[in-house]
Amino acid sequence: MPAIAFLRSESLVQPVPSEEGVEDSPEATDIPPSIPLLIVKTDAEKMIGFRAGSQTPEEILTATALEQLEPDLILVSRDDLPAAGEVEEIAGFATEKKKFGFGWFVAELLKHKKIWRDVLLASLSIQLVGLATPLFTQVIIDKVVVHQTRSTLIVLGVALIMFMVFSTGMSWLRQYLVLHTGNRIDAVLGSKVFRHLLRLPLPYFENRPTGTQIARLQGVETIRNFVSGAAITLLLDLPFLFIFLAVMFAYSWELSLIAVGILSIISLMSFLMVPIFREKLNLQFMLGAQNQAFLTEYIAGMSTVKSLQMEPDVDKKYGNLFSRYLSAGFATRQVGNTYNVIANGLEQTMTLSLLLVGALLVMRNEGFTVGMLVAFQMFASRMSQPMLRLVGLWQEFQQANIAVKRLGDILDMPQEPHTLTPNRENVGIGRIDIMDLAFRYSENHPWLYRNLNLSFKPGHLTVLAGASGCGKSTLAKLLLGFYLPQEGKIALDGKDIRYLAANELRSVFGVVPQETVLFSGTLYDNLVMAHPHATFTEVIQACKAAEIHEVIESLSEGYQTEIGERGTGLSGGQRQRLAIARALLKKPKILIFDEAVSNLDQQTAELFAKTINKLKGKVTMLFITHQVPKGLHVDEVVELGAIVRQMGLVEEAQAG
Repeated sequence: MPAIAFLRSESLVQPVPSEEGVEDSPEATDIPPSIPLLIVKTDAEKMIGFRAGSQTPEEILTATALEQLEPDLILVSRDDLPAAGEVEEIAGFATEKKKFGFGWFVAELLKHKKIWRDVLLASLSIQLVGLATPLFTQVIIDKVVVHQTRSTLIVLGVALIMFMVFSTGMSWLRQYLVLHTGNRIDAVLGSKVFRHLLRLPLPYFENRPTGTQIARLQGVETIRNFVSGAAITLLLDLPFLFIFLAVMFAYSWELSLIAVGILSIISLMSFLMVPIFREKLNLQFMLGAQNQAFLTEYIAGMSTVKSLQMEPDVDKKYGNLFSRYLSAGFATRQVGNTYNVIANGLEQTMTLSLLLVGALLVMRNEGFTVGMLVAFQMFASRMSQPMLRLVGLWQEFQQANIAVKRLGDILDMPQEPHTLTPNRENVGIGRIDIMDLAFRYSENHPWLYRNLNLSFKPGHLTVLAGASGCGKSTLAKLLLGFYLPQEGKIALDGKDIRYLAANELRSVFGVVPQETVLFSGTLYDNLVMAHPHATFTEVIQACKAAEIHEVIESLSEGYQTEIGERGTGLSGGQRQRLAIARALLKKPKILIFDEAVSNLDQQTAELFAKTINKLKGKVTMLFITHQVPKGLHVDEVVELGAIVRQMGLVEEAQAG
């Protein structure tokens, strides 16, 4: 909002949903009297704020707060709450159900009313100069030339030059303001799209090619070019066309009808070509996205391409894709070229028709002069140019509309629930209970689990074993909330994970995945990603625990050594140990090792086992592996396939 409230000492209690088998955990916030609270977020149900002198956010019920705090509540600003039925739960708060579209841009544009006022004034000045120039031209031809008054010519010439300079300055100022505002909107949109993308669930990314997503994100540039280009200025200029049209009819209704008739034909033709143009653009975008996805996939797997000598086959496939994309682009541009040629031909026809008919009117000697004919031609040109630009703008609008729809595919997807107040204490000692769990990836896939029941005791080290495809790694994804089970539930310390926000749930986990992913930057940057506020001493301790500290110290730049994309320059074992150090640095309450020792040599694996043994009793550990490293003190081994078979589902286990 924000708002400042001076709270009394009543206890404000936020109840936690109760489920069968899940304990209720009401939390009371006792607030001393006259302590100001900065409310940073509110909806119809909850308020969140920070008390003065405290860095811990507090959560209270909105209804309770309004009842107990007013009139002690001081609102700096307050937004109307959405009506019931118009909201959906996102990130633990009610947010409006709105589809992303051009309405979003209208709302953003209206936030800059002062700038648009200046742009409108600049447009008015430009159009007034455009209106005055033909009139001055008419005076020069009909009066100055006929009477040969040089002094008047000098005055009018100076005035025209001043008008030209003024119009040029106003045009530059208007375009600057439009570009500046467009960039601000682009910055908001770009950050909005990427922030939303980061909060989408993992299946969204697993079910869509990376290249396709990149192509969708590139739509931001298309929209920016439309918003900050000629679109806004043209829309501002369109109302002035009626002024020019009125002046033209005042000069000659015959010539005006000719101009309006030809311009109407141009406009009608443009609208008739819209469906064709839209179809071509959709095909071009689809093929462009396929092309992008192909490049992303095969460049990322270049080592496989070279080792299998796939270069000729990949080259042929890319050639086919690229040729189809070029053909689609050519067809799209050809539609635009066809229209432009016809429109330009009609414009030239209009100019010639006005000249011939206007000459006849002049020869009648009925008051229509040569100067009036020239001025009328200038007015007609001023009117036809926006009309021709309007058609080009309509084509740009179709491109921007497709880009908006593609971005809407991202922005309209529901996010994972996030909260402003992630509380690791919601998970106490790291007990995991899996109750009557049933899961499969889709209706077309076999069940991985049916009626699965497991318990992982806090502080214990449990090995998850089983044949490939039995669902060991999938179980880890379920624990992290990447997927939701079709039946049953998973509880952490008695709390159903469905009632925990994604960032709250994952804050208690440390994960060493099967495939270690490192990012461009320094070793230190990669280590502290999950814990940006870690001290250098804590980083060193984590690296020593992962047996990677000495390797890093042997490098010329130490922890500031730059590594390439995905950790190029490091061996598989080194990348794995960095991932282990990164997980330990997070100080999780639950550690998941998904084939974490698969790339380690036997000696390093044994040293790592000793490190893991030291963590026993402090954190809950799940060790997913095919082979338990020597020296690892295991509390329990769970043969996942055997558990499934005990449920009497041999066929499903084998199929999974």
